[in-house]
Amino acid sequence: MPVYCYKCSDCEEEFESRHSMSFEDQRCINCNSEAIFKIPSLGNSKTLKVASRPRGKVVDEYILDAKKEIKLEKTKLKSREL
Repeated sequence: MPVYCYKCSDCEEEFESRHSMSFEDQRCINCNSEAIFKIPSLGNSKTLKVASRPRGKVVDEYILDAKKEIKLEKTKLKSREL
């Protein structure tokens, strides 16, 4: 389920809610008002921290294996050209 960010016009509360795209009956979690609007979420600190983590060992091994396979294919193709 996607996370949506909202702001209440009545109490100025900002909150997040998980629901389907078709859900339209969201109310403020603080004052229960219907006067809310979606605000864009441009990424939060949790998202940025996850994206800046170093790759894992499995990913590094996969990249090395892929590079070896590409190098092998290049040599095979070069030998066919001659």
